[in-house]
Order: sequence, then structure tokens, then C-alpha cells
Amino acid sequence: MISIDPVTLVVSSLAMVATASPFVYYSYKLKKISSAQLASFEEFSVAKNVVPTQHERWRNHYHLGLDNQSKKLIYHRFGSYPEQSLIDLGEVGKVSIQEKIRKVPVGKETRYILDFLALQFHFKDASHSPKTIEIYDGELFSDMAGERGIAEKWQKILEAQLRD
Repeated sequence: MISIDPVTLVVSSLAMVATASPFVYYSYKLKKISSAQLASFEEFSVAKNVVPTQHERWRNHYHLGLDNQSKKLIYHRFGSYPEQSLIDLGEVGKVSIQEKIRKVPVGKETRYILDFLALQFHFKDASHSPKTIEIYDGELFSDMAGERGIAEKWQKILEAQLRD
């Protein structure tokens, strides 16, 4: 049997708790924010009589939901400039991807940096200006985490809804 000095055991235990506590706190804080955002999304959905059958969240900052029955899209952006939008796909003629890219010279080569990525909705009524919903903002996030794939996926989903 191994004998452990009680003082060593207490000090080791305190060190482990001190090391783990920031991770536990961050996890708790993230879950709290996430559940508040989900509640806000669901509250907006209920208020607009929309039941999203497909939805996607990313970066704890964006949330998209599509009601296949009523053909309506709900969009939420959280953070400093929150936005809640409802788009009736029956009024939409086309969905496109909007990108804002800048060139940055690095030595002898040129690099392209994506500053903004969004889905843009063009309405059948020409007097209705296009609606843009943000998928990625380069000023908020320094790297991309699959946003281009999310934009392309949702463009295909929404175009399929428009054809039906």
C-alpha cells in the first residue's frame, strides 16, 4: 500500500481544482449563453407561428431555421448588433452568396482575405430591395470555421425550396 502525506494530498487536490476551475466556469458560462440564445430563437419562432424543421447554429453567434411547411426562414444574429429576421420564401425569386474580398500584397504574391460572407435574397417584386443575412464577418472573427460550406449548403436548401 502507498502512503500519502495528508499535506501533499491537500495541496495536490487544491492545485487540481485550481487548474480545472476556469474550464468548468467557461463551460458553464457557454451553456448559459447558448440556452439563452436558443430560448430567444424559439420565442421568436413561436411569435411568428413558424416551426423550424431544419436549423443550424454556428459560432454561438448565428442561428438559421427553416420551416418547410410554411416556407419561411428565421435568422438570428446575436452579439453587439443583434438581428432577428423572418423571410417568406414565397416572395423570394433567387438566393445568392455575397462575398466581400480584399487583396493583400505579401512580398511578391497577393493574398485574398474574405471580410464578409452572406446569403442574399432577391425578391420577385423588383421594388423590394434585396435582403442580406450575414454568415461570416471578418471583423468579428479572425478565421473561418466552415462558414463558406454553411453558406453553400443553405443556398442549395433554399433554392430547392424555391423550386417546389
